[in-house]
Amino acid sequence: MSHWIMGILATLFGLVGLFMAAAAHDTGIYIFGLGLFFAGVLFAWWMIKTACDEAESDVHAA
Repeated sequence: MSHWIMGILATLFGLVGLFMAAAAHDTGIYIFGLGLFFAGVLFAWWMIKTACDEAESDVHAA
């Protein structure tokens, strides 16, 4: 899959997690929603890191 598609999916999962946490009536769903949000944020940061690492390795290879 493309990096853009994976980034969009991570963003959507993060937003779904926030909506789940906001509408939660019990602690389990609240914690799961926040966990889903943080997982989406961490995944997006990881994708940014790998893209920067790939760009840096291309510069050094040339």
